[in-house]
Amino acid sequence: MNLLWLYRVFTLVLACILSLVVIALCAHTSSHLDNILDYLHLTGSFPYADLGIAIGCITIVTNIILLGLDFFFDNIFTSMPIFEIPWLCIVWILWISVGATTLSQGNQLFKGTPCSEYAVIFPDAKDICNDIHPIAIVAFVNFALLFLYSMSSLVAALFSSSSSSTWTTSLKNRGK
Repeated sequence: MNLLWLYRVFTLVLACILSLVVIALCAHTSSHLDNILDYLHLTGSFPYADLGIAIGCITIVTNIILLGLDFFFDNIFTSMPIFEIPWLCIVWILWISVGATTLSQGNQLFKGTPCSEYAVIFPDAKDICNDIHPIAIVAFVNFALLFLYSMSSLVAALFSSSSSSTWTTSLKNRGK
């Protein structure tokens, strides 16, 4: 069994699980925002929550497709480093944007005020404030997971000593 392939499966499954966490936290934030906006008779959204939901969905869908096709087909193009490395680099860049946008907008919204101060005025605002750092942390962990996997896959493809092309051979079939 190829260790890099096992690392790939572990990383993509863990990225899916963490994406579900981000989607849940962003949905929680959006629902509390709706409560606040209804109270103030306003409309709007937090772009970081929308971005987190969108990138979480993209990650889950693409990772399931990458893993599913790899399990059912041998040497399919989605499992080849020439396809997978650029795509996962795009996804980890998107996760950096989720984490950075969340922290930036959280700082603009709450201006360094402790979240506990919002408990009396708007309990929903306290919940939104408390969700900012977990969203950013999980987004940066997802970034790190995908970055480390894509870089280790790149290094393995560059320094592989196999006779066949490592760029057009899936990790599952490498070494067979």
